[in-house]
Amino acid sequence: MSAVLAGWAWAAAAGRAPAVVVTLPTVGAVWLLALLHHGYLVGREWAHRRRRHRSRERRTAWAPAAGVRTPIDYPNILRRPSGDAPVDHQGRYRATGVRLAVLPLLAVLFLTAHTVLMAPGGVLGIGFVLAECLLLGSLVWTVWTEQQPSLPWVTSRVRAELFRREMFLLLAGVGPYLGRTDQEAGLIRDARISLLADADPAALEQFAQLTDRDPDGGERDWRDEVWRRADDPAITLGGDLADRMRTYLDYRIRRQRLFMELAAEKCERSEGVLGRTVKGVVLAAVAVAVSYAVLLATVPDGHEPSTSTALIAVLAAGLPPLCNSVLAVQNLLAGQRLAVSYREARLELLGHENTLRRLLGQPEAPELLAVFQSLVVRTEATLTEEVRRWRIMVAKPEFDAGL
Repeated sequence: MSAVLAGWAWAAAAGRAPAVVVTLPTVGAVWLLALLHHGYLVGREWAHRRRRHRSRERRTAWAPAAGVRTPIDYPNILRRPSGDAPVDHQGRYRATGVRLAVLPLLAVLFLTAHTVLMAPGGVLGIGFVLAECLLLGSLVWTVWTEQQPSLPWVTSRVRAELFRREMFLLLAGVGPYLGRTDQEAGLIRDARISLLADADPAALEQFAQLTDRDPDGGERDWRDEVWRRADDPAITLGGDLADRMRTYLDYRIRRQRLFMELAAEKCERSEGVLGRTVKGVVLAAVAVAVSYAVLLATVPDGHEPSTSTALIAVLAAGLPPLCNSVLAVQNLLAGQRLAVSYREARLELLGHENTLRRLLGQPEAPELLAVFQSLVVRTEATLTEEVRRWRIMVAKPEFDAGL
């Protein structure tokens, strides 16, 4: 793309064919949009690798002890089915959102450059106006056609989290698996995973409920069911209960707590960078506006402003929409709100972790299973609520765009 732009600029300067000159700003605008899109994706991948490197020690410290069994070592528990990755949907959604946030800034700069730096009329001036029309048309078209832009990302992540939740419901034998034999649990698992694989957003929301529905329409909360059937002799778990408790502690609670901690730090860092950028742009805009006023006051009557004054005029016109673009990106990422949600979920998980550690230190007793199963349902309720809050914060009916 850069080679095309360079060749087009050379052809415009050498041949001065009207068609080449008038389309040069448009080619430049397309190049800027492509550079912005791919530059964001490259920068996102680089930032992800940097975070992975920075968090390596904490991820190593999380690693369970050698004697702790993985979830898939237990009967009926399967790996999460392969499918599309939520992170890919996130990248495409945010790349489009960042592009839309910058489009108004580019349109203002193209218009200002034509107005301030060029004489009225001329083929190149017409090209700048056409490029501005292209930018604004692209903005309007994308906003109108990209309805529910975050839906693929939201659906993919919610489905992945519910698949993961199903593994641990099976591990603890709670929810739809309470009191089921291994054969019955396998049949229920297959039916639920099949339903989950094809569920639309409305069905996923219903699937996330921690309840069973009776034929008459009533609901039975899984937490209540654990204690209502605590004395049922049919409710047992195959294998060592302590093993399942250790697996749940390390692979569910501690692992999710680490994820929440790292995610909150990432959101807080991005929020801090964008917040400082907004303040810096505002201060720069004030300084440039004052400088421009002083330079205009020094221009003698009847004289045209110098080239440096014209460039400062372009800068003064571009800084306010740049501030709006940064604010739009800040709203797109929702870093502050997500960080608060992650921190809240992490604190709740810490409480569940401490409770489970106390249970592991107690001698086995008939009521220990019910206490563990109740804790599992409470933990899954915490994680399900976090996903619900996340969905509310990131879901958008359409992209936000301002001019």
